[in-house]
Amino acid sequence: MANTPETPGTAFVVYEDIFDAKNACDHLSGFNVCGRYLVVLYYQSNKAFKKWMLRRSKQKLDRVKTKYNINTEEKKKLNINIYIIIFISLL
Repeated sequence: MANTPETPGTAFVVYEDIFDAKNACDHLSGFNVCGRYLVVLYYQSNKAFKKWMLRRSKQKLDRVKTKYNINTEEKKKLNINIYIIIFISLL
């Protein structure tokens, strides 16, 4: 068992009552245990799901780019040229 100051620790605690969880967050966050301070956070399932969906969408996009050999830097340059042409034609 590692117990040096450099050793990070993580614990997951599940409360049956939401008020007990709130009380733990309010009173235990910043509490000093053996010279180390606790950081107590709520788990936010919807936030975790959004991150997972974003990561999944980026992976799908990367697969499509690879499949069709799309280079994003060339695409950006092309878009800038199109915007310049449209802007000049509007003047």
